[in-house]
Amino acid sequence: MKSNYGKSMILVLLLAVSTSLHAQTATNMSDSTMRLRSIFLESGCASNGLGLNYEQRLKRDPRWGWRAGVAWGFGMESASMLYSTSSRIYTGSLGMNYLIGKKRSKLELGAGVSAGLYNSHFELKFVDKEKSNSFGWYAYGNIGYRYQGKKGFQFRAGWSPLTGFGTKHGLNSYADIFYLSFGWAF
Repeated sequence: MKSNYGKSMILVLLLAVSTSLHAQTATNMSDSTMRLRSIFLESGCASNGLGLNYEQRLKRDPRWGWRAGVAWGFGMESASMLYSTSSRIYTGSLGMNYLIGKKRSKLELGAGVSAGLYNSHFELKFVDKEKSNSFGWYAYGNIGYRYQGKKGFQFRAGWSPLTGFGTKHGLNSYADIFYLSFGWAF
């Protein structure tokens, strides 16, 4: 009985501290200069190649936001005159993020899913050409820096780990990708 009382007191104390921290951070984020929507071009992260994204902050707590985007990627490999391969990737992504910090510079933490069509071409010179389409997906995280200027300019840069957890249509391995984006907040 005594241990339950101690655990209850610790839980109440943790809740009180987290509520006061939440209230302090919410007042810092309710700055009138915080813009709730943005559009940005991104290379890396969920976009995999080059993507156009829309983001919206939640009105109740602008530290939280969601994003959706479309992207296109291209890759090519050639071994002299023997063979060549190329891939075109068309994806859509959906994710959530959280901002930490005051004023215009913030730490951005996020996670989401990107899924799409992978179009592959394989050509063995002078012999055979092969094309294939497949569906694929991967989960991504992002840890990065975000700057939002007074007039709406937005810059983001950071690191993004990707994985498909080795599932049937998921990315077969783990990958690290750096990302860079420029946009406009309104």
